[in-house]
Amino acid sequence: MAGDREGDEEDVVCLDGSFFTNDDYQLTKFTFGSQVLELYCLQSASTDFDLTGQLVWPGAMLLNEYLSENVDLLRGCSVIELGSGVGITGILCSRFCREVVLTDHNDEVLKILQKNIDLHSSSESYSNCTGLVAEKLDWGNADQIKQILGSHSGGFDLVLGADICFQQGSVPLLFETVRLLLQIRGKGRCKFILAYVSRAKMMDSMVINEATRHGMKIAEVPGTRSVVGNLEGTIYEVIL
Repeated sequence: MAGDREGDEEDVVCLDGSFFTNDDYQLTKFTFGSQVLELYCLQSASTDFDLTGQLVWPGAMLLNEYLSENVDLLRGCSVIELGSGVGITGILCSRFCREVVLTDHNDEVLKILQKNIDLHSSSESYSNCTGLVAEKLDWGNADQIKQILGSHSGGFDLVLGADICFQQGSVPLLFETVRLLLQIRGKGRCKFILAYVSRAKMMDSMVINEATRHGMKIAEVPGTRSVVGNLEGTIYEVIL
C-alpha cells in the first residue's frame, strides 16, 4: 500500500504558471492613415485564454482606423482605455491627447503594456501628451476605479474599448465600469467609443441590452460597419 501511495505521488505533475506564458514578443509595425506605430506583441495566441491581451485584435485595428480618420475627437483630450492589451490604441491616442491612461487586469499583459509605453514615451510623436500611464483595472472593481479617479479627479473626455466583448460574464461588469467613468463628467460630457466585432448573436444583443440596462444610450456610428479579420465590426458611441 505504501508503495502504491509513493507511485501515486510520482504521477502528480506540478506546473508553474510560466508554462502557459508565451513572451516571444516581436517588434511589429502598424500603419493607420499617416500614423506609423511600432510595438511589441505576439503573432499567435497564448495557450491561456486570460492572456488574449498579448495580441493585437481585429477590433483594435478597426478602432485605430476610425480614430486616425477622426483625430479631432482626440486633440487635447483626456482618455482612458479599457482592456488595453499591448496598448496599440492608447499609444496612437497619445500622439494627439494631453493624457492617456491604459488599463488591463492581467499582470502579464501589464508588463508588455508598460514595455510598449516605455518604447514610445521617449519618441517625438509623444511630445504633445503629458501623461501616458498603465494602471491595473478589473472591471467592476470599485477600489481600483476610485484609485484611478483619485489621480484624475476631473474624469476623462473619452473612454475607449476595442474588441473587449467576448466573455458574457464580463459584459455587465464592463458597462458598470463605463457608467462609473461617464458619470464623473456628467450627462453627455464624456462618451464611450467601443469598437465591437461580432462573433455571436447572443453577444450582439447583450452589448446593446447591458448599455441600456445601465442607463446609457448606445448608437452605431454611421458608416463604420466593415469586415475586419473575416468578421463584421462596427463602432458604437455610448453616452449617459
